[in-house]
Amino acid sequence: MNKKTTWILAPVAVVALSLSGCGNDSSDSAATSATSAASTTSAASTSGGAAAPASNMMDKIPSPFVMAPQMEPTYVGTVDGTDAYVALARSGNDMVAFLCDGDQMWKWMTGTMDGDKATLSSPDGATLTASMSDGTVTGQVSAPGMPDKAFTAKPAAAEEGLFRATTNHDGADYTLGWIMTADGVRGLERQANGSSTGAIAVDRNGDDMDDRQRERRQERRQQLDCGQMNNYNNWLASQPQTPPVVEMASMNSAQMEGC
Repeated sequence: MNKKTTWILAPVAVVALSLSGCGNDSSDSAATSATSAASTTSAASTSGGAAAPASNMMDKIPSPFVMAPQMEPTYVGTVDGTDAYVALARSGNDMVAFLCDGDQMWKWMTGTMDGDKATLSSPDGATLTASMSDGTVTGQVSAPGMPDKAFTAKPAAAEEGLFRATTNHDGADYTLGWIMTADGVRGLERQANGSSTGAIAVDRNGDDMDDRQRERRQERRQQLDCGQMNNYNNWLASQPQTPPVVEMASMNSAQMEGC
């Protein structure tokens, strides 16, 4: 995709014990469990320390570290007035959704589809309502700290999709969530205590940004820790080089420009 790339750079919360940002100063000790998404149900927390939904839907989301197809159907899109992306996947009448801005927003929701209407929620208060028409999903999503926002999601094309996996950095388990679209990527890893690593938020085309968005992105870029991002890229380089991993490493490198 030959599109202009702009970056949205997000600070990551520092783990209070043995971690610093994306781990300690050496990426050698950061090793992923590199399991399929089925193992992620053992990661018992979502953002804010709330329990993750115990749903078989989580088992079906592909890991980026193995060659596996997306759930069918999967939808990806953007949330109006925010930096967040949203992804939804359906299996029968069951649905799962992931909301992520590559910064602090990291919410997994589960629910059901009734006809062309869907209602999903997370244990810590995120909600999503949606309807489907002509293959497009539209609706409202909210989360603690974010009031109702409209979103639109369309069927994931090749190289787009939703990914989830359990990872390990310096002995601490994280749950990874990535959303990849033709317009950009959002990614974040969250530990049980709410600490984060691997924040990646890059837009491939920033021509439509307004002055407020440009100013915000510049502020966030100035807050970045280049060492943390470099360690995370080193960690990604140590993982199986599947297309999603290669792409996220490239996007992380893009947001390191100027370091």
